[in-house]
Amino acid sequence: MAVSAEASFKWGRRRIAYELSRSDRERLKIVVKPSCEVHVTAPAHADAAEIHERVRRRGHWIVTQIEDFEQYRPRTPPRQFVSGETHLLRGVQYRLRVVTAPASRVYLKNDRIVLETAHSESRVHKAALLNHLYRLEAHQGFPDRLRKMAPAFASEGVEIPRLIIRPMSKRWGSYTPKRNLVLNLDLIRAPIPCIEYVIVHELAHAIEPDHGARWRRLMDKAMPDWRDRKSRLETSLL
Repeated sequence: MAVSAEASFKWGRRRIAYELSRSDRERLKIVVKPSCEVHVTAPAHADAAEIHERVRRRGHWIVTQIEDFEQYRPRTPPRQFVSGETHLLRGVQYRLRVVTAPASRVYLKNDRIVLETAHSESRVHKAALLNHLYRLEAHQGFPDRLRKMAPAFASEGVEIPRLIIRPMSKRWGSYTPKRNLVLNLDLIRAPIPCIEYVIVHELAHAIEPDHGARWRRLMDKAMPDWRDRKSRLETSLL
């Protein structure tokens, strides 16, 4: 299969660009990736103008897929990391307390996140300390959530995937072709039901890569209230 062209068309206020590949397949295939890139695979001898028109007719579906991916992009407001500022952890607001101390450490104390550091004026250093706390909490909490949610897909032949936790700029999670579940480190800020929703969302992609009817049926079966959790995630980290 070889890439033969790049093209675009206007749909409403959007300009949708897509990459066109040719293969020996008999039918046109359109894929919207989590990165919001659009890939089209067409029969080798199909007319280019006809392909473009067929892709254009799917404009509403393509835009819907793009918007669905876009709404999972993390939205983290800028922080100054000063005492009294609030930071989320598992959906709970904690107030930051910055303490000047000889050695650096970070810990939870009641409703506070305490940052002890000799560099109390350094925003970068304080951000790194808080990020360390998030990593510890994510590596402790995400595996527990995955073990809880994975059995819902056991009857579909989905085994518990390898879990990777890392910063992601565009998505809360993904299920990779190598059968890894990747979760955004920043997701540890979200409420636990929302963390579980993202896990189930991605496990469903182990069976169905698109967000079509089959994927929705899988979600309805595994998590009947997934739409409510989805809506909560979209607003909880604003």
